[in-house]
Amino acid sequence: MAFTDTAALAQAFDLFAAFVERYPDHERAASALKTLAMLTQQRGDMEGAVEHYQLLLSRYPTSEQADEAQFMIGFIYEEYIGDLDRARSAYEMVIELFPNSDLAANARQLLPHLGQPAEEWVSFQEEVSSPRAD
Repeated sequence: MAFTDTAALAQAFDLFAAFVERYPDHERAASALKTLAMLTQQRGDMEGAVEHYQLLLSRYPTSEQADEAQFMIGFIYEEYIGDLDRARSAYEMVIELFPNSDLAANARQLLPHLGQPAEEWVSFQEEVSSPRAD
């Protein structure tokens, strides 16, 4: 969900914030909080996004969004804030708390390369087209 209109972004932010505040026990509250974190990140407030993800984890630690919230904390610390120690801790928490998650596998792969540009350690495969029979 990407907003280019700042008024629409602000309105969406306000609506999700109101929902989370009014309906904290709703089955979609964790999802709404995740969206609120994403909107906060899109606004450029990375510390605020981390705070929303941490709130999601504290309120809904067993929700379907919890592993992604923990992973995103690490990602934001690494990519946007540049705090590699906090990024490492966050990624390690993904592995510890959600060991069977796909994002735990991603965290295991990222940790040895923390702080390195992806171009240095990710092997990108060129698309190979098979010869066409004429």
